[in-house]
Amino acid sequence: MASSLSPLPSELQYAVEKLSVAGYKLTTPRLAVLHAARTFTGAFSAAQLEEQLQHQGTPLGDASLFRTLKLYTDVGIMQRIHGFSECHRYILSPHTHAHRIVCTGCGCVAEFAECDLGQLIHTLERHTGFHVEDHLLELFGTCPNCRTTPHPATSSASA
Repeated sequence: MASSLSPLPSELQYAVEKLSVAGYKLTTPRLAVLHAARTFTGAFSAAQLEEQLQHQGTPLGDASLFRTLKLYTDVGIMQRIHGFSECHRYILSPHTHAHRIVCTGCGCVAEFAECDLGQLIHTLERHTGFHVEDHLLELFGTCPNCRTTPHPATSSASA
């Protein structure tokens, strides 16, 4: 593993704090994944992240990469996005409760906290007998940029 990685930028300091609180250290491979992830402007797949790690000279094995992705989603450094028609994708996000609108053209992501699902959840609990413990809301659509500039069918969102 190359040790030429620069220090973690200030906008990612939350990652060090979340790792520390959870009892983990920021190792060189974990730092490499953060550096690679911050190069993406939208959601990215594990394969795209692996390519970026190769490009920056800090390749990881599949097991290390997926362990790091799982750790980062477990402690709230990254959020996993359930793809509309493709594999899971990831975004760097310090939010523990956020919902997303994902562009199916370019893969850009907008996060929002408001979901106003309280009444619906209460109704569903009453009708089904379930106790809802958590929820996930992801919307898919076309961002303003993609509506004016069509992307080819093989864009980053479908990789």
